[in-house]
Amino acid sequence: MNEIYRLKPSSIFDVCNEEVFLEREDPDHGDYINCRDHYELFYAISKYYEPDSILEIGTRNGYSLYSLVMGSDYINTVVGYDKEDDYVATTIENLSPNIPSGINFNVEAIDTKEVDELNSNYRLIHIDGDKSFNSTYHDLKLTRGKCRVVLVSDFYSERSVRDATQRFVYDNKERIKQTHVVESLRGIYIIEYRG
Repeated sequence: MNEIYRLKPSSIFDVCNEEVFLEREDPDHGDYINCRDHYELFYAISKYYEPDSILEIGTRNGYSLYSLVMGSDYINTVVGYDKEDDYVATTIENLSPNIPSGINFNVEAIDTKEVDELNSNYRLIHIDGDKSFNSTYHDLKLTRGKCRVVLVSDFYSERSVRDATQRFVYDNKERIKQTHVVESLRGIYIIEYRG
């Protein structure tokens, strides 16, 4: 996993359009946007795995999704889910002019708690939605048989996310090839499935 750290740009703004990060100057959000140890690692993880398709559960304004998209040279399908209509609209408005041409890009208002199974397969799924134990565990269950790599945000900063992720990994150890923790501002947990 040291390769991920080597692939990390010194600033996300060296590889992505700074205007996408709408809240960069906002005191409530500027700390993590400008910390050089958050979105840079999403970019580097995507550069490492080179996914051709990504699903993000919990897009908010689309910052991490955009960082993942820009990291892969092979991306052709990008899907985002958020249960809040305002975030869906912001993500579409914010990312549409900045996603490279030729990429199938779709963001939908979906509450994954109401979803029993994903209708498509993806190379990489990023879980960054509801941080409760039950919701995180449910979102992780949705990834089984639907992707090769899962990223779980806020592994360090949210105890419920950490507990749900560790429980899921234990409950599904026969399906999992390996796991990694990426040292970042809030911690990113990586699950690689077998197969």
